[in-house]
Amino acid sequence: MNFSYQDAYSYNFGFLLGINQMGFQVKTNDYFRSNDTLSGIRTGGSLGFTVGAIANKKLHEFWDLRSGVIFSFGGRELTYYMRESPTRVVEVGKRTESTTIDIPLELKWKGMRDYSLRPYVIGGFRYSLDMASNARKTQQNEDEYVVKLKRDDFLFTTGVGFDFYLAYGNRVGVEIKMAFGMVDLLVREQNIFTDGIGRLMSRNLQISINIE
Repeated sequence: MNFSYQDAYSYNFGFLLGINQMGFQVKTNDYFRSNDTLSGIRTGGSLGFTVGAIANKKLHEFWDLRSGVIFSFGGRELTYYMRESPTRVVEVGKRTESTTIDIPLELKWKGMRDYSLRPYVIGGFRYSLDMASNARKTQQNEDEYVVKLKRDDFLFTTGVGFDFYLAYGNRVGVEIKMAFGMVDLLVREQNIFTDGIGRLMSRNLQISINIE
């Protein structure tokens, strides 16, 4: 069983590297259900990457408090299905790029060590500031409409992982985490791309390697 300085100290610090997939949870409204042109909305996203610094406070043998400053880069897309005629439906994609500064506050519950492996469960909340927010962008014409997102977001996070204890005292964690937004991000501008959406909230997946 390898010794870990992180288990011995009250505070420790490290960094994380990972990938993410940003997305949305869409809730439609009465306008969408009664509209003859807009027949559907689909969400999607591409892989992005995440990097940041983490800080860990030991509360108990099995409990830690984690925070840090995380930078995430990615993109999200809404695909609208527009009915041009009774027999023809076209797709219109609206993509938004995001560069966020995330500040999490999470509790980490650690299981018993099995030699140099220790499982854990983590959950909490995260504040997210989107530095690439387009909320103030001026719209030109319908063909150039973008879906505007608010700058500030608050999310609930939950995930699982494993810590691997290395021979020279450090530990490496492999973690998968989901984040669910609690804020309606959509800036409404009275056009067909926003009027059919009742709430538009974040839903993000992150897989990371944490080195402490």
